[in-house]
Amino acid sequence: FGGLGNKRKPTRKDLDKYEVVIVGGNLGAIFSRHLDDDSHGKYSTMVVFDQPINQSGPLRLIYEQQRCAKTDYLINAKLAINMYTASEVAHVEKFLPEESAIVLKTGRKIGYNQLVVAMGLKEDVNLVPGLEEAWADVNHPVYMPKDHSSWRSFHHPYPRWHYNFTSGDAFFCIPPYPYPGEVGGLNFFVSNEVWKWHASTGKLSPKHSFTVINANDTFCKYNEETDKFIKEKCEKLGIKVDYGWNLKSVDKNKQEAVFENLRTGQKETRHYGQLYSLFPTKPHESLVQAGLANKDSNFLLDVNRTTLQHNKYKNIFGIGDVNNVPTTKTFYGGFHQIHVVRHNIQRNLKGQTLNAEYTGYSKSPVYLGQNSLTFSAHYYDQKNSFSHLIDKSGGPISNIRYYIWGKNQKKRIFNWYLKKSWGPPTFKLKKTFRKELAPATPSAEKKDANPIYQAVKRVVEEAPGKVTPAVDHTKKN
Repeated sequence: FGGLGNKRKPTRKDLDKYEVVIVGGNLGAIFSRHLDDDSHGKYSTMVVFDQPINQSGPLRLIYEQQRCAKTDYLINAKLAINMYTASEVAHVEKFLPEESAIVLKTGRKIGYNQLVVAMGLKEDVNLVPGLEEAWADVNHPVYMPKDHSSWRSFHHPYPRWHYNFTSGDAFFCIPPYPYPGEVGGLNFFVSNEVWKWHASTGKLSPKHSFTVINANDTFCKYNEETDKFIKEKCEKLGIKVDYGWNLKSVDKNKQEAVFENLRTGQKETRHYGQLYSLFPTKPHESLVQAGLANKDSNFLLDVNRTTLQHNKYKNIFGIGDVNNVPTTKTFYGGFHQIHVVRHNIQRNLKGQTLNAEYTGYSKSPVYLGQNSLTFSAHYYDQKNSFSHLIDKSGGPISNIRYYIWGKNQKKRIFNWYLKKSWGPPTFKLKKTFRKELAPATPSAEKKDANPIYQAVKRVVEEAPGKVTPAVDHTKKN
């Protein structure tokens, strides 16, 4: 009888306008459930996403190690959307911020009061000609941090990057910033440990080499300590790193890759025995054309780094990698942003000032070896968290952290999709915000947006009985 008397009906999927429209089906879908639970279903909400299946980035390494099942790694995007929230699997063709509307590829136009953009980065494997063809072939030694859409359920080529290398030259390729998998997607310390063992047993030929091709000068753009640690560990382990070189094309038949020096324009063709590449990205054209992203915002969503509200359009917010904020792009960072936007968007709907602050918190595993990890955890402006790079030498603490991560993380992430808790950082408790931000233009602030006025108003509205107006005894009849 749990649902007896519940008269709430699901939001219709064919409305012309919704109070909140969310574009994106990973963090965006999770956000929709957080918003609905926190507001007790007060707002009509629509989620639009173009990928029905989410591949869980934080689980990729343990998935490649076959310590995570495919059913745990591949998650139905709709699991995070509750029965009361409208949703549609479709591509957003246009954003019309002046009209507070979006246009789907089908031609449908949807209006909104508030918009949340959680589209992530625009991955495009075709920026490297020949890469997708090589990656899609389950028998070819080219790998990427996702399962190709053409693979069947019985295809499991992804562990071969670590465990099937026998001879020749191996390359791990990092594209220019921004790219998904910064820090957390760097699996080459694990590979190096496996290959060292294989070389000692004769499985890996002495005639082999390993080179990290990094199109950037750093491994971590916004945390110098993390970047320094990875560089020093590469040097200590004897891993060669070519900085400023970028993967330009792959010839599957010849098993050759072309690399370009981004400083000089010089190109080199190298034969590979194994090749792993993170995803190159390009700007979301729909965001650029709508003026929501531009050169000054690095062609990412132009948001305030604290409130995550768009700098021009005040009824638009961003969550996740799509945001132009100076911190490492990670799943945990995006989850912290969910709480900020969930709180601020409700205040925006009520005409109140925004008082939830995103601190730039970002957390990502740094895999030290097959059974050890530490975490890069930091805030804006090089400020490190207390858990940052603990036991980075690979001792007992890092072994325990890896064991817990490999054993529990897949279940935890799945539960976050189902909203069995509020997720990091507070988990069982809802993240709250109390500190007020100073309004940008105090003189122009309306009475209804004043937090003191709203607090008094809420007390009056929530009083159990009817409030009798105060009588002014100074007046005479």
